[in-house]
Amino acid sequence: MGQLLSTQTSATQRKSHWIASSPFPASAILSCLLLTLASCATAATVGEYPNQQKVIGKSKADILACAGNPVKEQTRNDVVLLQYYKEAPVLEESQPVGKGSMSTIRHGCWATVVLMEDRVTDVRYRFAPPSMDASNDCEAIFETCAQ
Repeated sequence: MGQLLSTQTSATQRKSHWIASSPFPASAILSCLLLTLASCATAATVGEYPNQQKVIGKSKADILACAGNPVKEQTRNDVVLLQYYKEAPVLEESQPVGKGSMSTIRHGCWATVVLMEDRVTDVRYRFAPPSMDASNDCEAIFETCAQ
């Protein structure tokens, strides 16, 4: 029993020695960890995507025919806004890990089609949650429009 206690003390001393002799101070390691976690919470970059660009110039009738009815439609002065939402498939909610699975964040994408004089002038994507790139969900809304 005395020998076991001596081994445990030795392991504790080695761990303390490793931390004390580490080339990186504990504050630097903690700062890196905090920065890494903070970067996970920043908004994903929304860029230009192929299907998004291919619908520019189409008429409202064309968009309704290929993308279907929007979740919401608004008219402001001479501008018509069509809002679409597409959520990731349920199977994307969990990722296989070994013999089980690990749940992930449910995500989706809002797409706002801007029409002026019955022509699409802009398509804006907004990810939900903002930290996750869900551009594939918005691109799926306009997949048939791009063909």
